[in-house]
Amino acid sequence: MNQFTKSVLLVSIFLISLSAPLLSTNVEAQDVSDIEVLHTAVNPYNNNTYHLLSEASWSESAQVAIGLDGFLVTVDDQQENQWLMETFANFDNLSRHLWIGLSDYNSEGDYRWHDGTPFLYRNWGDEQPSANGEEDYVHIASTNMGNIMPGSWNDLEDDPQYFPVYGVVEVGPGADYALRFDGVDDKIVIDEELPNYSEVIEISAMINMVNTSGLNFITMLGDYGWGLYINNGNLAYSSEYSISRHPTSNTSINAEEWTHVSVLIEAGSYGEFFINGEPAGIIPVEDTNIPQGDFGSNNCYQSGEDCDELFIGRMGAGCDCNYFTGMIDNVTISNSTESTSWQFPEGEGSETIDLYQNRTGQIDGASWVMPDGTIVAQAVELFSDQELRGISGQEGDQ
Repeated sequence: MNQFTKSVLLVSIFLISLSAPLLSTNVEAQDVSDIEVLHTAVNPYNNNTYHLLSEASWSESAQVAIGLDGFLVTVDDQQENQWLMETFANFDNLSRHLWIGLSDYNSEGDYRWHDGTPFLYRNWGDEQPSANGEEDYVHIASTNMGNIMPGSWNDLEDDPQYFPVYGVVEVGPGADYALRFDGVDDKIVIDEELPNYSEVIEISAMINMVNTSGLNFITMLGDYGWGLYINNGNLAYSSEYSISRHPTSNTSINAEEWTHVSVLIEAGSYGEFFINGEPAGIIPVEDTNIPQGDFGSNNCYQSGEDCDELFIGRMGAGCDCNYFTGMIDNVTISNSTESTSWQFPEGEGSETIDLYQNRTGQIDGASWVMPDGTIVAQAVELFSDQELRGISGQEGDQ
């Protein structure tokens, strides 16, 4: 919206507000505890739950969204945009402009959704987004705003004073990132002290492999310590130094689909594999060892290093080999009292942090991807009138 249009609109709303106090907002930031949920609805198209908040700034609404276990809404397509308009824009017979989760407050022109989902669908109003560097937050217009039609998008400052805006929270899966490993040298290294898993350990992960042949280590502790991997399609547990003696599952995983794999070991008494929650083989009692990764291999002995790191996507410190090829997500190591879990929520950068204990893993080479394997944050420049996979280049797109 150009400055002239906004000036006219501001004057008009000011005059209206003399007889309609409901349109006025507080200049000072309000306490987020004062923000209320006005209405809740379930979208029949995706089964996610949405909450309409009382009027507030974008940043305050975003803070409340996190407290509701959600994010400001990510609009995936025209169907969802229309549903939001029909459900919330005139709730309780009051016209309401709606905050959505889109903003470029981190970097001018680099629009991102609040939940981290890649920015694909867009529904900008005419001549939007504007070139005003202070307008970093996007809303759905509920009424005709000059050349901006109802249902289209307009960018505003964080806390506009000329009309109220109401946040819409979406509670659903949001963006679910994973990491893709090339099978050559990609890995994650966690060089921090872990809980003592000497009596009981459960190792689990979500994996997706194009080809399940060969040895593909999901994770391993230190120098030939405990670990979980794929051995020619079967699940295998690292119970000692010799790979040929490691127990394997009695069923195999399928290629090119996400699979939950896990192993449960009670030292000296019980062990079992699970694939997608189903039993996949009992481990002989003599193989229910939980090695602590201090074998003393030649590689570690000669290097003089501690070799006590946890590796994800590689065999371990004692062998620069058997790298994982495919995607990994939600790696969890636990027992009845301790748990460490890397769920890769970051979606970018060279570090990932354990969900429970704030242990940092250094990402070496692995690529951030969405669950379908799409690389995160890949950019394609589209000129006006060009189209790619249903996305058209429009004036104002960044």
